[in-house]
Amino acid sequence: MSGGLQHYLDVAQRFQAEQAASAPLWLRTLREQGLAQLSRQGFPTARNEDWKYTDVAPIVSRPFALVGEGPKVELRARVEQLALPGPRLVFVDGRLSSELSSLEGLFAGVTVKPLRQALREDAEVLEPVLGRRARADVHPFVALNLALLEEGAFVQIRPGAVAPSPVQLVFLSSGASTAPVLSSPRVVVVAGANSEASLVEVYAGAEGGTSFTNAVTEVVLGENARLHHYKLQAEPDAAFHVASLHAEQARDSRLASHAFSLGGALARNEVSSVFAGEGGECVLNGLYVGRGTQHLDNRTDLDHAVPRCTSRELYKGVLDGRSRGTFHGRVLVRQDAQRTDASQTNRNLLLSEEALVDTRPQLEILADDVKCAHGAAVGRLDEQSLFYLRARGIPKAEAERLLTYAFASEVVGAVTLEPLRARVEQLLSARLPGGAWREVVA
Repeated sequence: MSGGLQHYLDVAQRFQAEQAASAPLWLRTLREQGLAQLSRQGFPTARNEDWKYTDVAPIVSRPFALVGEGPKVELRARVEQLALPGPRLVFVDGRLSSELSSLEGLFAGVTVKPLRQALREDAEVLEPVLGRRARADVHPFVALNLALLEEGAFVQIRPGAVAPSPVQLVFLSSGASTAPVLSSPRVVVVAGANSEASLVEVYAGAEGGTSFTNAVTEVVLGENARLHHYKLQAEPDAAFHVASLHAEQARDSRLASHAFSLGGALARNEVSSVFAGEGGECVLNGLYVGRGTQHLDNRTDLDHAVPRCTSRELYKGVLDGRSRGTFHGRVLVRQDAQRTDASQTNRNLLLSEEALVDTRPQLEILADDVKCAHGAAVGRLDEQSLFYLRARGIPKAEAERLLTYAFASEVVGAVTLEPLRARVEQLLSARLPGGAWREVVA
């Protein structure tokens, strides 16, 4: 069996045929729309401006396929290593693992369900939301996700609820299958007016086997709602990862997104938000750390469609070996979006002669009463700082590790969940050249 567009169309058609008898009409229609859009668009090539620097041929050419329940693999230790205390849903190779999941301690004002269950029980909430911002007609991987819509999670925060602990969604590849495994999770978050919650998405797995995660997250924030979204992508070196978060923000709402891209052979992370009401605020922080031949692609898109909204972006990249990083950030300020306040910054640190980064921050301003700024920088470790540390008896390799971690720590330090911040620090230190930074400063 070979890969290619036809392979994925066949996978989706078989899936839809198997699910047709049990799916309501509205759900069957959505899946069929996803299949039709994938067939129409095909997968992107370098001729597509949005994918100019990212070649998806390594994904398209492989025969990734959905798996059934599969063999039992003990992953509890891996879950405990990555997850935080509190309620969580865990998925293995794209399937819910009841044994590893626990919703004990879930706040009364928050509902968390496997998406498969919610599609049956919460159609009145899901039907108006699914695909509203994550548009299958403009994104082929979103179309593929929609065509395979079944697994994932539904998170609903009741109006006025303030959840004291985060909800966690853990997506693991088991490494047990000899065939390339495709998982296609969809996460839907609906936050009512005046609510506040934190959501943590973790993508990881065991070494061995090849996997492709094609994830879509949709977020709808009501008036004055607050959502802190954290994403930690630390998948094995043989993994491929394409994911997008699509948000819609009502009046005075606030979205804070913190994305960490540390693993995978090829990983693309997209974040987009539309301000649908005045007074909204969006904060996007991201860190991508590449080594070997990794390719890490990051894209942000903020649509200031209404007046008096604020956005802040800070993305940083650390590239070593022959890795390649890409950042493309777009801020659109529409004609009626007066009093917009937006800033966008991308900074990159290259640790080797062969590492490469492409950066393109972009402002499209159609209004005249705005305060907007953007900037990008690519450089190497500061020689004066290295000299300062070495003059105080710190060996060169350790000084380089200290300065590299200091560069990345601005993004890591913005994580307010202390247990999650500690896990990110551990994973980051393991990926930096020469070992753990904690050993350096001890």
